[in-house]
Amino acid sequence: MTFTKKHILLYALAAFLFSSCLDPYAPPATTDNVDILVVDGFLSATSSSVAVRLSHAVALDDNSAPPAEQNANVRLEDSDGGSVTLSGDADGRYTALGLTIDASKKYRVHIQTLGGKEYFSDYVDVLKTPDIDSVTWRPSDKDVTLYANTHDDAGKSKYYLWSYVETFEYSAPYPAGYEMMGGVPTYLLNDKRVDICWKTNLSTTILVGSSERLSSDLIRDFPLVVIPAGNSKLSRRYSLLVSQRTISKEAYTFWTQLQKTTESLGGLFDPMPSEVVGNVHSATSANEIVLGFFSAGEEKQQRIFISNRDLPDNIRIMPSPFCPLDSLKMATVETLGDHTFLVYPYGVPTTLGYVSSSSDCMDCRVKGGVTQKPAFW
Repeated sequence: MTFTKKHILLYALAAFLFSSCLDPYAPPATTDNVDILVVDGFLSATSSSVAVRLSHAVALDDNSAPPAEQNANVRLEDSDGGSVTLSGDADGRYTALGLTIDASKKYRVHIQTLGGKEYFSDYVDVLKTPDIDSVTWRPSDKDVTLYANTHDDAGKSKYYLWSYVETFEYSAPYPAGYEMMGGVPTYLLNDKRVDICWKTNLSTTILVGSSERLSSDLIRDFPLVVIPAGNSKLSRRYSLLVSQRTISKEAYTFWTQLQKTTESLGGLFDPMPSEVVGNVHSATSANEIVLGFFSAGEEKQQRIFISNRDLPDNIRIMPSPFCPLDSLKMATVETLGDHTFLVYPYGVPTTLGYVSSSSDCMDCRVKGGVTQKPAFW
C-alpha cells in the first residue's frame, strides 16, 4: 500500500466509524479522487434477515454524515446459486426479512451500483454463537463499568463481536406543571408531562475479543461501557441491551485492525495506519479500495438494568444542576408564547404569577430524550 493510499484510507475509516468519537485530524492533501465504497453487512440466522449499509468515504475533517449509496441492486447469494434481492432506502440501508437460512450453505453479498460499478464479498459461513452467560457491572471510585461474560464448551467460537443499545431514564430538575396555550397557563395532565424522559444510544466503538490464546473458549469481564460518576445516565434507571456474535478469524482481524487504526489517528508520532483488509472486493477494478466486511451467523442478546438506588453513594449522588428559578408576574406570563412551560403558580388566594426556569430545567426533551416509555421498561 503506498503512502498516498494510506492517507486515502483515513477518509474511509471516517466513513465507517462516522459516529465514533475521534479527535480531529487533518490528513495531508492528495490529488487522488477519494471515492471509497464502505460496506457493512450481516446475515442474521437469529432474526432470519440480512442488512447491508452502503456509504462513501468522507474526510476526517468533514462533519457531515457519509453520503449513502442509493438505488443500488444488492443481492444475497448462496453457494448453491440462489439469490434474494434486498430493498433499499434513502439512507443506503438494504434489507430483506423472512429469509430461509441454511447453515450448511455459504453466503455472500453482491452489489451493483447505479453508476455501473460491481462489488462482491467473499462467501462466508453461518456461524453459531453461544449464549451470553451474563452482563455484569462493577463500580469503582469514579465510575461504573459493565462487562460481558460468555463461553463455548465446544471451543469453536474463539472470536467475538459485541454491540449494545443503552437506554436510560432521567428527569428535568423542575417538573413543568403548566404550559402556555392561547395566552393562558394550562395545567399539564399526566400524559402531557415533560419532566421524565428516556434516551437511547447505540454503541459507537469496536468491541471485539478473543479466547484464542486461552486454554478454554472463555471470555470473562470483557468491558463494554464505562459510565462516569454523576452522569445523568445513572440518575434514575439504566438499561443495556448487549448483542453478541461469533465471528471468523478473518473478521476478527479486520475489526482489530480497524480498531487499532482509529485509535492511533491524529498522533504526530503514531505509526501510519496499516491497510485494513476486509472481505468485500471490486469486480470492475482490481486496484479499487473497498472498506467493509460481510458476515453471517447467530446473535445472542441479554439485557441488564441498573437502578440508581443500587449504586454506592459516590456514584449514586448526582451533582446539582444550575437551574435558577424566576418569578414572573401575571402581566409577563400573559405575553409568553404557546408551549412555554411554567413550574407552578404563586400567590394566595389570588394567583399573582408563576415560577419558571430555563427550558432545559423544565423540559427533559431538550436533552434529546422522549417522553414515551419504552415497551421493555
